[in-house]
Amino acid sequence: MLNADTLLTAIRDHAEALTAQRAERQRRRVLDPADFVALRDLNLHLAAVPVEYGGFYESFGRSIRPLCEIYRVLASGDSSVALSASMHPSVLSFWRDTPLPDSGAAAWEAQKRAAFSTAVAGHWWGTVMSEPGSGGDVAKTRATARWDGAGWRISGEKHFGSGSGVTSFMVTVAVPEGEADPVQFYIDTRGVAWDGSSGMTLTAPWDGHGMTSTNSHGFRFTDFPATRFAWPGSYRSLSERAGGAGGIVYTSVIVGIVDVTMATMRDYWRKRGAPGSLRAFEKMEWVNAHKEAWLLHQAWEGALTALETQVQPRHAAALAKANIAELAESILNRLSRMSGGSAYSRSSPLGFWLEDVRAAGFLRPPWALAAEGLFTMSWGKDALGFW
Repeated sequence: MLNADTLLTAIRDHAEALTAQRAERQRRRVLDPADFVALRDLNLHLAAVPVEYGGFYESFGRSIRPLCEIYRVLASGDSSVALSASMHPSVLSFWRDTPLPDSGAAAWEAQKRAAFSTAVAGHWWGTVMSEPGSGGDVAKTRATARWDGAGWRISGEKHFGSGSGVTSFMVTVAVPEGEADPVQFYIDTRGVAWDGSSGMTLTAPWDGHGMTSTNSHGFRFTDFPATRFAWPGSYRSLSERAGGAGGIVYTSVIVGIVDVTMATMRDYWRKRGAPGSLRAFEKMEWVNAHKEAWLLHQAWEGALTALETQVQPRHAAALAKANIAELAESILNRLSRMSGGSAYSRSSPLGFWLEDVRAAGFLRPPWALAAEGLFTMSWGKDALGFW
């Protein structure tokens, strides 16, 4: 029977197989579509789709933890594949985790059904929302959307389109003509050329710095056809109603990288006579990394509990993401210092993993924007009441 438990077992076996290819995979600079065919064959694309629409996602309370655990495990095999694939449940959470709106419920339900049907058919979803110069704040989008009488067409510069070339649909934001606030749109990229002939031009191929092979390309859109979200409001109102699940799925990838790094380095040092062979500095760094890894897991666990119980879930998820980003970078720095000069060698996975976890503090959202959000939430009605 297809369910989250059987999928987690399959993903764990798959991640172990990917681990054998780690050295080659960490040197890649592009995504291999075959990896996403393999994930589809394992039915990962269905984990984010509600049961009533053909998947096996039941509810926040029953499904968010297994979903995050699946991506945490996948990251231990290939962090770039896991990061790119995590955009799929993050995007679908807009439709999956929001209640019906006060108005336009029929249109929202119809669009929800259409989006889930594409996922059930095996298509992957992603995002291309950020823009150069915006600091990651989609409220500052300069992209525009115009109605041509038959549909919407968007124009503007975008970057960090993770999964480009593998995803069939991508969510973005733009300001519709005659309106003041940006709203979400999604675009169909199946079979679309990137040379500008279709209105989609590749402007900045991903340079492979951290999360080396995520295809997080930059594009220019010129009158490109798009579908407006049926949600009757701005992007902000929809994001707030979605509850933070998308962010914690992505953050679970970072947790998975820390897991595999700690396990790999424990094995590395044991083969060299640890714990008895460790020097004082190495012992100190290992103990501190061990302590921080415990705190990292407590943050992750706290966010999952908040999502399951729906007690300040957005605030808890945002706090967890920020804390996990800081802790993960500190842990990887400590383990790299323990390893000395070998951490700089491409024969060691440490340098790759360090850049991977550093991405958590710069993406979705970057540090400055994340801090602004946390400051606002700390004074709001949904602030966590532990003081």
